[in-house]
Amino acid sequence: MCIRDSFFTMLVAILRQLPCRNTPQDFPNAFVRLCYTDIPTLFLTRDMGKGGGIYSDIALEYPPLIGYMIAATRWFSGLFYNVGPSATHADTIWSAETFFVANAVLLGVLFFALVFVHLRLDSGRPWDALFIAASPLVMTSVLINWDLLVVALVAFAIYAWANKRPLLAGVLIGLGVSAKLYPILLLGAILILCLRAEKWRAMVQAVAGAVIGWVFANLPVALAAPEGWKYFWTFNANRGADLGSIWYLLKLIGLDVPKVSTVAFCCMFMLGVGVVVLSLRAPRRPRLAQVTLLLTLIFLMFNTVYSPQYALWLLPLVVLARPKLLDVGVWTAAELVYWFAIWGFLEGILAVGQSAQWVYWMAIIVRILAQLWIGLRVVDDIQRPWDDPVRVGYVDDPQGGVLDHAPDFSLFLRAKNAQ
Repeated sequence: MCIRDSFFTMLVAILRQLPCRNTPQDFPNAFVRLCYTDIPTLFLTRDMGKGGGIYSDIALEYPPLIGYMIAATRWFSGLFYNVGPSATHADTIWSAETFFVANAVLLGVLFFALVFVHLRLDSGRPWDALFIAASPLVMTSVLINWDLLVVALVAFAIYAWANKRPLLAGVLIGLGVSAKLYPILLLGAILILCLRAEKWRAMVQAVAGAVIGWVFANLPVALAAPEGWKYFWTFNANRGADLGSIWYLLKLIGLDVPKVSTVAFCCMFMLGVGVVVLSLRAPRRPRLAQVTLLLTLIFLMFNTVYSPQYALWLLPLVVLARPKLLDVGVWTAAELVYWFAIWGFLEGILAVGQSAQWVYWMAIIVRILAQLWIGLRVVDDIQRPWDDPVRVGYVDDPQGGVLDHAPDFSLFLRAKNAQ
């Protein structure tokens, strides 16, 4: 049933994009029609239709794994239309549309793989995959950008870890970090839980695999186009308060935070330390999905930008950490509120100076409150482990791999008993 529903979900996502189909004569207003996507927009604004090397000639604010996907799908569009210096205006538009279709197909395949992996995760709750397969967040956001590539890699990494293959899990995490930064938080969760369980070998294997995967994906670009490779890091390091973030909201209401990147990092670090302490002091070692979700929520709530497709990062983790209809539903509704508001803001209807500007501000607040709420629900499950909906029936951690039903040590309790 989940696979069938995932086909329907992807069909809705693709049909939603039809009103935004560009032609040489017409560029529809994507914000008004609620079908904006970065994929053909980036192709056109970066002059990819005129040729040039990805990273060497065309600057990308994305890590190499997404760059490889862009290069491959641009090559595919060049099989049908002229992609090069002699390309006409019509060639460029149609090659951009072909580029989008090729990426949509690949993202669709990744979505089906994501659902399949969650069906295979040994949680005793295969129906939970339906929360992903039929999610409105996928229908609305899956084709905005290439984020589903990294979401799928994180799911594959969790699956490898659950099947006691820490080296492979690490490699997949390293590849994921080569698409977006947030998979490093999964590795962080693994390190925290391995520390508590004293699983040193699995910890080392996961870290080694992550290094191997990251170097494998990054080294070719770093050697061939070092300046292009560094652009991702410099772009994000210098990024100020941007759309959707709590910092951007403060800026809109007249409270511009100086050195916002540094302040954001300090907030993430302090709350991250709190998650470490919680994980080491909890009555029972938390589940991998719980710790990963908490770290990802902290990262997104205090990041300097929040794009609507970032909800896809959270979706599988929310389902694994807190698979209750009420929790998933409330969080999904809040993300959809923000999804609608961002397009109104970019169109100008909800922009600063408009009478309805408060709607966009409230959408950011609602989204952050919903993320905080589900995070607190997970914290409560960690502090009362046998009330955790996944652990009903004395299950330990279905995605824990070597941690599942392993002896549980608490460094804090051990230190207390030694006194």
